[in-house]
Amino acid sequence: MAVIGHWIGAFPLSYLVPHASVTLLCKMAMLSDMIAGLLVLLKIEFATTFPWYLSTPPPATKQLLSDWKSKGQWLPKVDESAAQGFKGFPGLFPFYLDITYSHSVEGMAIASILVVFFMRLRYRISLGYATAIFVAAISHPVLDMFFHDAYLLAGNRAVTRISFNFWQIAYIGPISFLLECGLAYAGYRIWWSTRVPISDDPDVVSKISKYTKMFWSLALSHNMTSFYVASPLLIWAMYRFAPSVEFGTPACYWAWILFALTMWSWAFALYPLHKLEGLTRFKGAVADEYHKIP
Repeated sequence: MAVIGHWIGAFPLSYLVPHASVTLLCKMAMLSDMIAGLLVLLKIEFATTFPWYLSTPPPATKQLLSDWKSKGQWLPKVDESAAQGFKGFPGLFPFYLDITYSHSVEGMAIASILVVFFMRLRYRISLGYATAIFVAAISHPVLDMFFHDAYLLAGNRAVTRISFNFWQIAYIGPISFLLECGLAYAGYRIWWSTRVPISDDPDVVSKISKYTKMFWSLALSHNMTSFYVASPLLIWAMYRFAPSVEFGTPACYWAWILFALTMWSWAFALYPLHKLEGLTRFKGAVADEYHKIP
């Protein structure tokens, strides 16, 4: 899983803990990718491509694989095949991953505890709210285990790796795209079923409609399209017309700046969600009590 599908780990939590900010929980569910963008730029984590239309990996990819072999991080039954020396994740744009900090349960547990500590000191959040933050954060690597590399513990890509390799299925991209959209929308409907407008004012109703459209427009047109459409096309174009650049490998640093900025920009979709949260309230007989809880 890559983009908005991870919200399925946040929206239902907002249903169970109505006084928790759905916007914050969605941010926590996206935090793994946000951190990965930073750690790749800092060369603490690594990712590199091996497009299936190349006869051999780009030189920088070969070098990274050689480094992994020398460090005991090479996975023979995962990282190679008889045909091309590749058995990564060819369902989208083929790549190798070393994301053992940002996409480990341990790493995200630590990150969530830091957020909980701040929120507890600053806003005196409840135990339920703190638990929701923790679960939302670790839900990202847990869900990713069904799609690509994710880990229980941080530090070594050859240790505690779990993957059910959904992305190894050929031509899985369109199905994965629809699955992510379906998961995100299902979670959203669960959360939305608990909300009512703060008033019957036509202006409030109009703004709710406006921000709902903005939320899904950004989620689908920017977040999903940038990953599932623009990225594969860009990688194909670079290797078709400028193979010497070695786009998407450690040799092309500006490519990872671009990818990091793209992943960080996915958070823009949460602005209209934040506005929707302010224009609605939890419905039900205990609504006022929930709103008293920080």
